[in-house]
Amino acid sequence: MPPNPPARTTPGDPRLRRARHQAARTATQTLGRHMDDQHATEITLDNALDQYTQFAEDGFTTHDQALKLADRARTLRGLLEDLAEDLAVNHNLIGPLFSAAMAHMAESMDLVARMADEMQTSSLEAAEGAEAAANELNDAYRPYTAAAADAGLSTPSAPIHNQS
Repeated sequence: MPPNPPARTTPGDPRLRRARHQAARTATQTLGRHMDDQHATEITLDNALDQYTQFAEDGFTTHDQALKLADRARTLRGLLEDLAEDLAVNHNLIGPLFSAAMAHMAESMDLVARMADEMQTSSLEAAEGAEAAANELNDAYRPYTAAAADAGLSTPSAPIHNQS
């Protein structure tokens, strides 16, 4: 007579449930629920979001300061031109070296103003980029950290581990 075929298990089979429970209990006892050191990191999602927020705030502050710098440089350029005119008319300071120096300082202030204008644009773009990155990071990883906390886990696995 042929040997009996192996018993088939169904998802509700108590033998399967017992085997899974035993495997989970053994793994917990053996590994002690510690994450391997290769996966450890000193940064958390909240730390990363805080850093992005700080970067965005710095970008907005830099934008405001660049606006002030551009205004002050343009004001100084105007004052230098007025001073050069006053010195030429009222004090007869019309030498080529002096006139060239005053023109150079005025042009330098014009350059500072243009660079500050560029810095305004760049810092605003950087701040907005940091805000967008923080939002994307939060949207991508907050569900995992929330699910891990709800499950009583201290550290969630990376999303790549949960994809098939």
